[in-house]
Amino acid sequence: MTLCLDASLIVKLVTPEPGSDQVRGWFGPHAEEEIVAPHFLLAEVLSTLRRKCRNGELTPAEAREAIRFLDGLSLRLMWSWTLAERALALAEELDQPTVYDTLYLAVGEAAGCEFWTADERFARCAAPRYPFVRLLGSA
Repeated sequence: MTLCLDASLIVKLVTPEPGSDQVRGWFGPHAEEEIVAPHFLLAEVLSTLRRKCRNGELTPAEAREAIRFLDGLSLRLMWSWTLAERALALAEELDQPTVYDTLYLAVGEAAGCEFWTADERFARCAAPRYPFVRLLGSA
C-alpha cells in the first residue's frame, strides 16, 4: 500500500510534540509501506528540525537521529509540472493562500492513495471534497 504523508505528520513522527504518540502508534503497522510526498518534504522537515534545535526543543544529535530514521523509510518524492498545475488549481478551488498543502493533496490524488496530515485546518477544508484526506495526530 502507498500513503501520502505531509510534513506536519512526519515531524510528529520524528520529534516529540503534541500528537506524536498518536502518530507513532498509527505509523507502527504502516512502517513498511511506501510513502509518497512532494519533492520539498525534506526541506520542510529539515527546516523544522533546525528551528527546533535553535529553540532548544531538540539537540543536534536528535535531529541527526531523525534524519537517519527518515532515510530508512520507503520514501518516493514526486515532482512534475502536471503536479504543479494541479496543486495550483486545488489551491484556487480550496481558497488556499499557498500551494504547499495542495501539492501534498495533488500527490495523494496522482498516486491514488490516502493523504494523511496532522494539519486540522487543511483537513477540514479538503476532506469534504477529497474523501481520501485523513487527519491524524492533531492536538
